[in-house]
This record gives sequence, structure tokens and C-alpha cells, in this order.
Amino acid sequence: MATTSNKLDVAHEIKLDHDNVRDLWSRFQASSDKNERAVLANTLVREMAVHGDAEEVSIYNDYSNLGLGGEVEHNKEEHAEIKKLVDRADSASINHSEYDAVVGKAVNAFLTHAGEEENDQLNKIRTKLSPEDNHKLAVQFLKARKMVPTRPHPAAPQTGGAAQKAAGAFGSLHDKVVEKVGGRDFAPLKYQHPHVNSL
Repeated sequence: MATTSNKLDVAHEIKLDHDNVRDLWSRFQASSDKNERAVLANTLVREMAVHGDAEEVSIYNDYSNLGLGGEVEHNKEEHAEIKKLVDRADSASINHSEYDAVVGKAVNAFLTHAGEEENDQLNKIRTKLSPEDNHKLAVQFLKARKMVPTRPHPAAPQTGGAAQKAAGAFGSLHDKVVEKVGGRDFAPLKYQHPHVNSL
């Protein structure tokens, strides 16, 4: 969300991702069409994977400067578990009787973590950042979303540093090829981020 001074709010951009996952999950649960559910599941996997890695290579690197250094390790541990669950959902067959439970377990873990961020960490970020720094961090997060893998890679580095960025660049290219060759379709998102190129 841009303010009247055209500055972005990183907490809003993070919550927008959370809200998209909530919306996609609601649509998945409401649908009885197998093809639509597959598309929604593909989109859930992509959005959860992108969101987690984007946080790790952007905002988590600034957490210690914001007095949230203790939260980084906790968040990364939760992300590691979420990535494993999302990877299982990505690998599961829609024809399997436990498919909904596998996808649901990943989504519920993601949303539990999202709730922790929304109820505590995002408010702290807002109070500690100047409007300019908030905007810069939001732009970093949005740029990271464009560079990270679109599928889960639980064995990849989660340091938030150069190793994760390098693995992410390779993983992102690999994932785009897999999605193209595999013919994966994705559902439109209800909420949209601003275009990074226009910032």
C-alpha cells in the first residue's frame, strides 16, 4: 500500500501475501472441481514458497537492527518446517485420498506463522522504521519476491545471505522451466503488489 507520500509499508506488503494464501485456501476448500483445485493448490505452493524465501533474503536481514534479532532464528525454524510441508503438498497427487490433508497441513502451518508475524512482529517493524526505511525494506521484499524460487526447496540454504540468494537464483530458473514443461497453471491472486519496476 502506498501512503499519500507514495511510500510503501513493508508490513502491508507482507500481510498482503498472507491474505492471498487465506483467500486461495478458502477458494480451494469451497471448490469441488478437481482441475480448479489443482490450479489453486499450485498457486498456494507458489505463494507460500515465494513469500518465505523473500522474507529470508530481505526483511529478516534487518531484524537485528530493529530489535527483533531473537525472532529471526525462530522464524527461520518455522520456515524450514513450512518448506517441508509445502514440498510434500507440491509432490502430492490430487488423486490421493489424503491430498486435502497434506495441502491443509502446509497452509495451516503457514497461516499460524503468519498470525505470529501479524500480531507481534509487523507492528514492531512499523514503529521502529522511518517512512523512508519502511519504503526501502518494502521495495527489497518486493524485489526479492521476483528473484526467489517459485517452489519449495527445503534443502537449500536459509541463511538469508549470498548462498541463499545464489541458490535462489538457480532455483528460480529451474522452477520456471519445471512449471513451463509441466504445464502448471495458476489462479489469479485477489490482492496485488505494486510493480517493482515502477518504484
